[in-house]
Amino acid sequence: MTSLTFALSRSLAKTWQPGDEIVLSRLEHDANFSPWVLAAQDAGVTVRYIDIDPHDCTLRLEQYADAISDRTRLVAVGCASNAVGTVNPVKQICRWAADAGALSFLDAVHYAPH
Repeated sequence: MTSLTFALSRSLAKTWQPGDEIVLSRLEHDANFSPWVLAAQDAGVTVRYIDIDPHDCTLRLEQYADAISDRTRLVAVGCASNAVGTVNPVKQICRWAADAGALSFLDAVHYAPH
């Protein structure tokens, strides 16, 4: 997963411009986090982060409304957390990304057990 995400992140980053943004959650496995952060740094784009509610280990979904904009090029999110088992509402998150004209990248590696 990590190698594939690194390869894809490097390819997509070639299409990004300064002023573009990507959105990541803080619930991600490193395989769906570091490749995007490093690609964003190299391309000079901003990373917007979605926090976790510490009470129930869910994403703070309301933050997506502020994070996703017409500058968003990618929203990457895991279908399920490897650490705490949270299953994310990826259908809704992908809809928000698509509505803004952004791509979605789903890490489904840890979703299989669910």
